[in-house]
Order: sequence, then structure tokens, then C-alpha cells
Amino acid sequence: MLARGMLEGFRRDVPPMTFAPHTRPRDLAGVLLLLVPTLWLLWVQVGVAVDVENKALKSPHSAEALALERRVEQFGRDITLLAAFHAVPDGSGVWTEVEERGLVQVERELAGLDGVGAVERWPLESHDSRVLAVSLDAPGGDFAPVVERVEALLAAHAPATTRVSLTGLPVGEVVIAREVRAEQGRILPLVVGAFVVLLGLYYRHAGLVLAILAPPSIAIAWTGGIAALLGRELDPVSVMLQPVLITVGVAAGVHWIEAYLDELRRGMGAERAAEFAVVSLRRPASLAALTTVVGFLSLSFNSIPAVIDFGVFAALGVALTYAIAPWLTPAVLRLFARHVPAELVRRHGELTGTLGLRAAEWLGRRALAIRACAVLIALAGLALWPSLKVDNDPQTLLPKEHSFRRATARVVREIGGSDVFDVLVPGTSPLAEPAALALFAAHVLELDPVAAAAGPAQHSKGGDWLLRFLLAPSGSTQRTELFERVEAQAAALGAPDVRVTGVAVQVARDSDRLVRSALLGTLASLGVLFALFWAGFRSLRYAWLAMIPNALPCIIVYALLAVLGRPLSVATAMISSVLLGLIVDDTIHLLHRYRELRREGLDGLAAIERVFQHSGRAILITSVVLGLGFSVGLFGELTTTVEFCGLAAVTIAVAFLCDLLLLPAILVEVPEAEHG
Repeated sequence: MLARGMLEGFRRDVPPMTFAPHTRPRDLAGVLLLLVPTLWLLWVQVGVAVDVENKALKSPHSAEALALERRVEQFGRDITLLAAFHAVPDGSGVWTEVEERGLVQVERELAGLDGVGAVERWPLESHDSRVLAVSLDAPGGDFAPVVERVEALLAAHAPATTRVSLTGLPVGEVVIAREVRAEQGRILPLVVGAFVVLLGLYYRHAGLVLAILAPPSIAIAWTGGIAALLGRELDPVSVMLQPVLITVGVAAGVHWIEAYLDELRRGMGAERAAEFAVVSLRRPASLAALTTVVGFLSLSFNSIPAVIDFGVFAALGVALTYAIAPWLTPAVLRLFARHVPAELVRRHGELTGTLGLRAAEWLGRRALAIRACAVLIALAGLALWPSLKVDNDPQTLLPKEHSFRRATARVVREIGGSDVFDVLVPGTSPLAEPAALALFAAHVLELDPVAAAAGPAQHSKGGDWLLRFLLAPSGSTQRTELFERVEAQAAALGAPDVRVTGVAVQVARDSDRLVRSALLGTLASLGVLFALFWAGFRSLRYAWLAMIPNALPCIIVYALLAVLGRPLSVATAMISSVLLGLIVDDTIHLLHRYRELRREGLDGLAAIERVFQHSGRAILITSVVLGLGFSVGLFGELTTTVEFCGLAAVTIAVAFLCDLLLLPAILVEVPEAEHG
């Protein structure tokens, strides 16, 4: 119903100007009334929980999840911490009786700690260190409190002459959860602050800035409150939801404010100008809203709950922004921007005329060269796509110098790895016979990146066997290939029911699945967007024209990753689907205005000049403000934040060039008959 209403809103002609009188008290009462549920929903989400175990980043119905359930039934949970104790000073310390007595005491205290199942010495020959493997017994998988108790115990009771390094996937996930909470408190204020400063520097009027930021700010409060009421928790993906929503709202708001200033320059009164600014853009805004919602909803076809939630709540936030803005934006303008300085309005008009005239003249002489360059860039970008690699390691979410990554590196130097994976051999399998099991385990130990055996084979009461192996540092792609080789080798030996399992297996395969699903979602959203453009513009050629400046940034950004040798991660794989919902806005406004001018009888170049005068400034402002606004995300701590914001800024810059250079260079060749 929402999509159909938006599309109908795009298709309907703008009605005659029939405005009911408004008064400041009425606007003020409406704004205050809207603030009541907004403040309540803000209060609801205060202190929202963090997904400490990162359950939302794991597929609940995958083969790996089912294998892990069987592993838990037969052998308990796969939650192992590795604690390395290094005699100080580093590099020259010696393990003595003093350190040994202290470690024995720590072992006893760990073994008696609530939630710890077993504590074992890791086989290690070293003159200055020892390593403990601590297995947690966490009912329901809630290991975070136990990890925190282990951390506290080690901090308080580790031998004073040692330095402790604690690592393992469970520790990493707890650390990441803490950083997610801190990141949310850093990034949104940075992005909003950047928008306030940049918009303030350009418009120099607080009322205009408020009119831009008010609708998305309220939509963010409502979306976050609804998510909290539904029991959603913060995770490394959802932490980017609020910055994305404020960005979408700013992009839409700038177009409305520019239309408002246009009407003031033409001599229209503030109240009528505020209404007309929204009404005149209803058609392109409706299609922009619909395409943005569809772009985000394409993420809901992913198998990872965190990505699905991001897509659904982002779509909800966009829908709320566009639903609130047609009433709230005029109300804020009438309340706080009725008296825009005449100098600002005049300067606004001068910039408009200069931009349109010079840009159109320059473009008319270089249209063919621009089109040729775009084709070459697109072909080169597509040629680079096959060299893209998919890789995702949870540790890489953290900065390189993070204490957890340093602790992990120290443990790896001692024993060769920090993560453990299992091979589950059913009791009915031919490999369940001890001799065959030993030969199979020896074969697995020869594979890369297996570092060592992680203890003896375990035998359950149900008859299943469990082999445990230590993983050397490696990314999800290398680990996924290893797991496939292990299962393929078992199948070749007549045991196709043997499965690799454990948290490391689930994380690696889910990461790989998430990235590939995100890419497929991008292709699917491009197809749906094309259909919406076709229906909205009622022209097949205009649908293709609208796709060009939106598909090319995706090609270029992924080609850039290939050139830089950066693998696709969770953040970088999602960027195209997320940004597609944002960059289509400028394209729609530009094409909508251009088509109207051609219907009025202007030739191609004259229409482009007028488009630059009418919409070019808004596109320039949104691109600069959004690009710089996202750039402040480079000051984030999580790699997902830095990569996402950096690529978002690049994508916006490329889309800006496509909208103001490539698309007009193509439009000058579109026959006039296409504009009727």
C-alpha cells in the first residue's frame, strides 16, 4: 500500500495552488504534539542492549547452525578462551617457580568460577610463557558474563611477574560489542555536527538548517524506538543505521529548501513558498522515496538477521522521513524561516544563473568526450571485478593497535593460532573406527591454515567423535576453503556425513554468505529500480537513463577495491545496496525537471541550462554536504564504520559527477519525441 501510494503520488500532476491559511500557533501546536511520541520513543531506546554474542550476524537456519546444535547436544558448547601468561620483562623473562605457583593458583580459581567448564594446560615448550585453554559452560550461549568474570579474575589474581594475553572468538565478540556501543556514541554526533556546520556555513540561517534536519531526526527517533520495542539489539551493522537515515533526510531536505528559496526569489510570500516548495516536488520526491525504500529492502533477502534488520528499519526510517516532511518542513519554515535575509535570497539567485549558464556551455562542447570516457571507465571497472576477493575476519573490525588484537598476536606467536574448529564424526560413520579416525586427523593437520591439534579426540555417550584443531590467523575465504577441503576429504573416504563445526566455522561461512548475498541483493535492487523508473517516468528510455548514473558508481567503487587489493567485507559489500537508495534522489530530480522543460519546448542544451539553474545547485550542495558528512566517519574506531563511510563518500562523489556531467552529456542526444 505504501509503495502504491508513493507511485501514485509521483504520477499525479501537481494540483492548483489552493492553500488554507496557516497560523504560527497552529504550526507550533502541531510540532509540540509530534514531539510527545518522539520524546517517548527516545526514552524507550535509552540503554538499548548490545548483541554481545553477535547472534544477529549468524544465520540461524544454516547447515553450520544445525551442525553446531548437534555438537552442543553431544559435547557441550564450543566456547574456548586462550589465556597466555608471559614472564616479564618481554623477551628476556624466565618462567620460574614463582610464576608456576601463581599460575597453579589461577587455574584453581578459574576452575571454580561460575560458568567455567574446564581449564587445561596447552602443550607448550617455552622458557618464558604458559597457555591455558579455558572452556566455558554457558547455558543458552550467553557467554558474555562468563568472559567478563574471567577477565576480572585474571586482572586481579594473575602472577604479578607475568603479563596476561586473553583471546579467542568469545573474547573477540565481547570486545567488539563494547566497541559497537562506544561507536554509536561517537559517529552519530560527528555526522550530525558536520551537517549542522556545513549547512550553516552555506545557508547562514538556523531556521533553514532546522527545516532540513527536523524530519530525519524525528524519523530516527521513531525508528530506533520501534526497534527497541521489538527487542532489537545493537550490532556492528545496525550502528550505521542512524547516520544513513540522517543522510537520506538531508539529501531530500536540501531539495525542498532550495525550492523554497527559489519561490522567495520570485516574490512569493513565505507561507505560500513553504507550501509550494513541497507540493512542486511531490512527484520526484515520491519516486525518490519509493526507490530508496526498495534499495534498502533489497537487503532483506539476505540470510543474516543483522542485515535483514538493517534493510527493514532503514526502509521504515526513509518512509517515515518522507511521510513527516511534507507537513513538518513547511511548518518549520513558517515558524523559524519566515524572514530569510534578502541578501541570502539574492545571492541564491545569482549563483543559480551563473552555475547553469557556464555549466551548459562547457558541457555542450565536451558531451561526446564525456560519454566516451564513461564507457571506457565502465568497461575497465567491470574487467576488474573478477579480481575481487571476499574476506572477513571479525578481528579486523577493530583497529590494528587495539589491545585485543595485540593480545591475540602474542598468543599466536606462542601456539600458532587463537581460534579452534571441530570436526564432528557421527558414530555410524566409517571414520568412527579409531585407526581411520587417527589417519583422517593426521590428514587434516597437513592442511593450511591448520596450526595444530587442539587436544585429544573426544567420544560422546551418543557414539559421535569430535576432533579439535587450532586455526592459524586467516580470513574467512581461506577458512571456508579449508572447511570445504576437510568435508570433501571425508566424503572421498566414504563419510559424507562428517561435518566441520564450531563458532569459527559458523562465523567464516556466514561472513562469506553475507557478502555474496549482499552483492546479489545489489543486482536485484538494480532490476527493481529499473522497473520503478520505467513505471514512474512511463518511458523505457528514461528508465535506462536513470540507471546509468546509479549503476556506474557501483561499478567504480568495487573496481577501486580491486585496484587497492582490499577484499569485500560486510561493510563494503553492503555499500552499493545502501547508497543506491541515496544517490537515486538527485537523478530523479534532475530527470524530472529536464523532462518538464523539454515538454515546454526547450531544446536539449537550453533545457540542461535551466536544469542546472533549478536543480544543479541542490545536487551540488547535497553531494558536498553528504560527502563531507560521511567523511567524518573516517574518525570512527570500527573498521566497518571507517570502510563504510569512506566508500560512501567516494560513491557520492562519483554519483555527483555522473549526474552533473555524464547524464546531461547523454540527454543532449535524446530525441525530442521522447519527452512528450
